[in-house]
Amino acid sequence: MRKYVFTALFVLLVAGVQASASVITFTGEDLNAGPGSPDPSSAAAAASFSTAAGALGTDSTITFEGAPLGGFTNLTVAPGVSISGTDFHGNLQTVLNSPSFAPAPALGGFNTTPGGSEYVNVLGGTLTFTFAVPTQFFGAYFDGVQTAFFQDVIQFSDGTSQTVDFPGVGTTNSNGAWDFVGFVDPGASITSITIDAGTASLGADEIGVDDVQYQSGTVVPEPSSVFLSLAGLGLFAIARRRYRLARA
Repeated sequence: MRKYVFTALFVLLVAGVQASASVITFTGEDLNAGPGSPDPSSAAAAASFSTAAGALGTDSTITFEGAPLGGFTNLTVAPGVSISGTDFHGNLQTVLNSPSFAPAPALGGFNTTPGGSEYVNVLGGTLTFTFAVPTQFFGAYFDGVQTAFFQDVIQFSDGTSQTVDFPGVGTTNSNGAWDFVGFVDPGASITSITIDAGTASLGADEIGVDDVQYQSGTVVPEPSSVFLSLAGLGLFAIARRRYRLARA
């Protein structure tokens, strides 16, 4: 009887531990795209990301509409979500409601929310999202990306340091691009995500960040976890029944 109880408890223990799976990335880039331009590649990447994210939990979007304009130190942008960071000069990052580089909008940040106007402008340096409730996925639109000169990345830890590159790194894109960059990390528990747009010494890219997607609310169990949990409960029930019969 002890053998069956041990087996059941072991399976239940395994079922309760969800190791972080491999990070799956979703990226798309539309070259020379400015405000109002078609963005088929980034939109397709965003759609694929949303499907994968929705299988893990509630997919929520931060549009920054209504956020206070100007520089911020630690700004709450959604329930349980805040942003902070400094540009490559060490100054505050800013919320804007117009293109950051008006002479050539595709070279700088701009809004991507349909009918909206606000976004976060990142002038090199970093922008960090902090989550009170851990997330298993993250994605956003980025504009003004110039991969000919800079290497923009997303960095986070799921127990191991992870880096997601923006698309087109090392290419000849010098006229700006509209990107979508996202990832899902099933089973992870991520509380902080940083967008790094470069430093003064290594080269700093001025980009816009908008329509950020993250996990909020209910976590959808992975199929393997559901199976293991049911198997563990089944074995526990068998062991309990045999124990009762042995005592009868």
